[in-house]
Amino acid sequence: MMHRNFVHLLFIGAFILGTQSCGDLQDLDKTEVYWDQTGCADPWNLSNNSSDEELKSAILDYLKVEGIKKARITRISNEAEAQVCYACFCTTGKRFHLEVPINQKSKLLSLGFKES
Repeated sequence: MMHRNFVHLLFIGAFILGTQSCGDLQDLDKTEVYWDQTGCADPWNLSNNSSDEELKSAILDYLKVEGIKKARITRISNEAEAQVCYACFCTTGKRFHLEVPINQKSKLLSLGFKES
């Protein structure tokens, strides 16, 4: 009887593992990327005077449009270099840290995000 229960447990375990798709398993592995905010050259087209909540929402909306799924902004810091200039590409000092599935890292890097 004990042997029979063991076989059932083995079968159930194999079934559960077999129903996982490769994509689901890849999404378990996460990586971190970041974006240094610019004066006015960020692709989500919000002012650098926008609130952090507005910026988070705009970034996540932009990523969804670009096909990035399951991105999460983990924190916003002031550890980027703040450039003293008025050109759009100058950085403000604000950095957005994101956690994303590792299988989407190359897409994020091609969009201009940097690896943490």
